[in-house]
Amino acid sequence: MWEDNNPLAYDASSPTESSFPPYDDEDPSPLASPGLDAHRTPSVQSREDRKVSDDSEDEEDEEYRRMRREKGYSSRVEQMLLENKNVQIVITDAGKNHEGSGAFIVYTIRTGDLEVRRRYSEFESLRKNLSLLHPCLIVPPIPEKHQVSDYVTAPTSAKENVNIIDHRKRMLGVFLQRCARMKEIRYDSVFQRFLDPNASWGEVTLSPPISNLPKHHLRAPPLNPSEPTSAHQYLPIPSASAKLKISSSPPTTSHGNPPGNFGRFPPLNHNLAESELDPYFNNYEASTRAYEAILTGSIERVNRRILKRMQELSLDYHELGARYNAWSLSESGDLAGAIEKIGQAVDSTYIATEELARVLGSSFAEPLRESAQFAGVVQKVLRYRVLKRIQEDMTRDLLSQKRSLLESLEKSEMEARRIEQYLHGGGSSTSSERDPEIESIDSADFPPTHSETSPPPPQRRKSTTSRTAAPTAAHKKSSSYSAASTSSPSNIFAKGFGKLNYAIHGIVDVDPERTRRDNIGKTRELLVQLEGAEKAVEKDVEEAGRAVLKDLRRFQAEKVKDMKNVLRTYAKVQIEWAKKCQEAWEDAEREVAKIQCR
Repeated sequence: MWEDNNPLAYDASSPTESSFPPYDDEDPSPLASPGLDAHRTPSVQSREDRKVSDDSEDEEDEEYRRMRREKGYSSRVEQMLLENKNVQIVITDAGKNHEGSGAFIVYTIRTGDLEVRRRYSEFESLRKNLSLLHPCLIVPPIPEKHQVSDYVTAPTSAKENVNIIDHRKRMLGVFLQRCARMKEIRYDSVFQRFLDPNASWGEVTLSPPISNLPKHHLRAPPLNPSEPTSAHQYLPIPSASAKLKISSSPPTTSHGNPPGNFGRFPPLNHNLAESELDPYFNNYEASTRAYEAILTGSIERVNRRILKRMQELSLDYHELGARYNAWSLSESGDLAGAIEKIGQAVDSTYIATEELARVLGSSFAEPLRESAQFAGVVQKVLRYRVLKRIQEDMTRDLLSQKRSLLESLEKSEMEARRIEQYLHGGGSSTSSERDPEIESIDSADFPPTHSETSPPPPQRRKSTTSRTAAPTAAHKKSSSYSAASTSSPSNIFAKGFGKLNYAIHGIVDVDPERTRRDNIGKTRELLVQLEGAEKAVEKDVEEAGRAVLKDLRRFQAEKVKDMKNVLRTYAKVQIEWAKKCQEAWEDAEREVAKIQCR
């Protein structure tokens, strides 16, 4: 329970602006962004459909907030996130932990008027669990871990590097803001408890819904993985390198595009099957891979070199300004003032260049690196959908195999019953319907043998038994000697044959009829389980495709707007740097013009 039970303690109308720029509804659609489908523009009908979809989502959000308001919020964090979706979530401080015996860096998170301290490993755990709870969402990335080379070069100060801590502080704040902008994550109790100062993160990871997640994420429904059905446990697990079957028939489009000319997204009001949506997802994945290769390749390398040179140039300007100032002290008159003004211009250039390198590193290089990380996240989400499709095909193939196996087992059982019925029925009829003439001939020509007339007299058997049961001592000795000398090989052979017979019985089926019936029963039971699994995976594939496509549209729109802001910032800082340098050097030029040549 949270301490402040006053539901009006948080004012939703308080000014809590996000650090991100607000969405501009008049910005071009992601469908019109440069790429595979740059020549296409959304139709008026698609814009109207998008507006209707947004209105319906707003109505659903309002209904959910009304329901939670009537039922009662579980914490003040939930109240803040639901009442104001633009609530400010910032990381105000990053430093060493001064509580307890642990020596690690903690980040202070402020949500409204609440503060909580979390370490980097807890951020990492949050993102991992959010990805498992929402496998169809493009969960924002977090900054990378320390590289091994950092620990090799500086094992004691790697975790305390000021630049790395500042970088993580900025990017972890961006991560929290992006998560808060996503409705599914904003409503998630795991995310809310991460921001709650009264919640222990260790207890959160050991309690539902995280504790209810299955061992493999493919054996769970995509929209609610923490509540898998009993049918999901029978789903086969495809390998990580499995590939989707290619349809033999060429895909067709029902919205005017010729086959093979697919854009990134299908129309909003499409009615396409999952196999017909594959080309769109494949095109988006291909463009994402190309985008990632560009960002992590030449652009990042060149930008890193530029930032390094700017930092070195600012240091050179700093040293040069000091030299000009020292030179001005050795002169007098107008020349001394002009030289001093040149030194001041050099100092201004040093300060502006240092600021330019810092801003470009935080406002341009970091967003580009984050965008490259996003590309990897998108590929994982698309791979999840492909694995679900492969799982559906594997379930159908396995179901077909088991049906064929059951059919063959039932045929074998029918053949065995027919043979058994023939043997029992034919044998009894022939024995009971024997010809009387043949029976008389048998009785006349072949009299009964000794074993068919009467058993041997019991007196003889008894006397024989008494004679063999009471031998003399010498006879006992001789018989024991003869048994040891003559009967030993046969006994050894009998024991060896018994072991061999036991081993053969373990290999050869001694009761094939029972085995057949057991196999038929097990196969029928497995068929029932696989039929339920087939229905479950068909629903999963449909839900996963719809959810992934919806979040891809959201991500694409957000990516275009983020890149627009990044490029605009890049241009602005260059202009400001040039203006500062120009003003400083214009002042120096005017001072130089005052020199009187005598």
